[in-house]
Amino acid sequence: MAKAEKQASEIVRAAQALEDEVARLEALSRSVRKTRLNSDKNLARAAGELKETLALPDRLAERLKAVAAALAPMQARQQAALEPLAAFAVEVQRRAQLLGALMQRFGALGEAAGEVNADLAASQGDRAGLARAEARLREISEAARGVFETARADDFPEIAREADVLKQRMAALRKRLGRPA
Repeated sequence: MAKAEKQASEIVRAAQALEDEVARLEALSRSVRKTRLNSDKNLARAAGELKETLALPDRLAERLKAVAAALAPMQARQQAALEPLAAFAVEVQRRAQLLGALMQRFGALGEAAGEVNADLAASQGDRAGLARAEARLREISEAARGVFETARADDFPEIAREADVLKQRMAALRKRLGRPA
C-alpha cells in the first residue's frame, strides 16, 4: 500500500508544482499589466517582471513533463488492473454459455415430463400407453442424471439439485406405474 501512496503523492506533488507555476504566471501577468509605465523605476520593474514571466514557460514545460512522468506508473497500474478483467470477462461469458445450455436441457426435460403427464392422463390406464410412459420416464430420468452430473461437474449446484429432484420424481412415478392397479 505504501507504494501506491508514494505514486499518488508523486502525482499530487507534480500537479501542485504545475499549479503553483501557473498561478505565479497569472499573478505576474496581472501585476505587469497593472504597472503604470510613467517612470524610470516603473519601467525597470515592468521590464524585470516581463523577463521573469518569459522564463516561466520553460518552467511550466518542466512541470508538465513531471506530471506526465508521474502519470506513467498510474497508466501501468491501470493496465495491470484491466488485463485480468479481460480474462475474467471471457470466463464470465463461458460460464454464462454453460449455464444457458444447462438451463435449456433442464427446460426440455421439464417439457418432456409435462408431456408424459398429459399422455398418462389421456391413456386412462391403457397398458400400451403406460408402457410408453414408463419408457419415456426412464429416458427423462437418465437425461436428468446427465444434467445433474454435468451441473455438478461444472459447479452449478442449484441446477444439479433441481435435476436430481426431477430424476427422483421420475423414478417415483415409474415405481407407481409399475404397481398393479
